[in-house]
Amino acid sequence: MKGSKGLYLAILGRVFDVSKGRKHYGPGGGYHFFTGRDASRAFVTGNFKPDGLTDDVSKLTPQDILGLEEWIQFYEKDYKYVGKVSGRFYTKDGKPTKAWLNYEADLKHAKKMKSKEEADSARFPPCNSEWKQDVGGRVWCSKMSGGISRDWVGVPRMYHQPGKNNARCACVRNTGPPSDAKPNSAHSNRGDLDNPNMKEYANCRVDSESCPIADN
Repeated sequence: MKGSKGLYLAILGRVFDVSKGRKHYGPGGGYHFFTGRDASRAFVTGNFKPDGLTDDVSKLTPQDILGLEEWIQFYEKDYKYVGKVSGRFYTKDGKPTKAWLNYEADLKHAKKMKSKEEADSARFPPCNSEWKQDVGGRVWCSKMSGGISRDWVGVPRMYHQPGKNNARCACVRNTGPPSDAKPNSAHSNRGDLDNPNMKEYANCRVDSESCPIADN
């Protein structure tokens, strides 16, 4: 800010002194365009043009909202918080506005979705995958795939997750009770193979831990 002894930026209406990062945030620095304003949206969109350097976060995706939360945590950890901007997120008295309450609601929803996605990935871990020019592609399961460590391997299936447009490869448990079975209920010893959202890969044995896939 002109005439200011410090170097400040704002994110979601919260102001931080970034003077110790003058190399990056000062004149000529790679992030100088963030200073002297609240450009919350640009932190997660990467749009650093004038129309993108805005504090309007009303139409961001849940993933972007979670990204903003991480940026707030970063500045809280590494830089000094000095106050609030009177405007979109806070009144001149420092009280939260409707825009801030909407952001909090969006953040709560985003965290709920993330938790649901993590539970779904634990239940149906993503497959390992590779593609080689001479042999094509394949997907396979192991006790560690998609960053999920477990005590079972499973078999590859095309998982048509409700609410998603595209199927993904999932490792499906093929023994024991279904993952959604109620305690002490009768069940077949087929794991989640009978889940209606699962489809077998073509040209692959139903019990194979590795399946070839067509070249996209």
